[in-house]
Amino acid sequence: MQVASDLRPMFSYSLLYIIITIVIIAILIVLLKVDFKRKKKEIPIIVKSKNIYEIKNKYLELIDNLEIDVNENKITNRHAYQKLSSLIRNYIFEATGIKVQNYTLKDIKKINMPVLYDLVAEYYDPEFAIISKGNILNSLKKTRKVIERWN
Repeated sequence: MQVASDLRPMFSYSLLYIIITIVIIAILIVLLKVDFKRKKKEIPIIVKSKNIYEIKNKYLELIDNLEIDVNENKITNRHAYQKLSSLIRNYIFEATGIKVQNYTLKDIKKINMPVLYDLVAEYYDPEFAIISKGNILNSLKKTRKVIERWN
């Protein structure tokens, strides 16, 4: 009895599978590089302002004026919280260069500024609730302390 076996040459199968595999690997590498670049862009670069003392004084004066308006009942709590939120966001922008004016609370958490996150989180409920509850004088005091201690 004679047994015959036909062995195929090493590269006799289709090169199509090899080409498809290489293309898929190349696409995955490109997608990973794009994803890493996107993640790097999300981290803001803090630019320290040269005239931080002038900026602090400007915003501390704005807080004082807001407190006067609150004490004289010229402004509602909701409007005071809205102004206070805008004020601290603009201060952070001027002090660091990070454009947080239109950031959501989730966006603020991503930039790793827990002090700003805590303040804005405190403002959210009184700012957006149907009945604005909250101690605006306490929030003004906290905001003032944050600005005074900012480096």
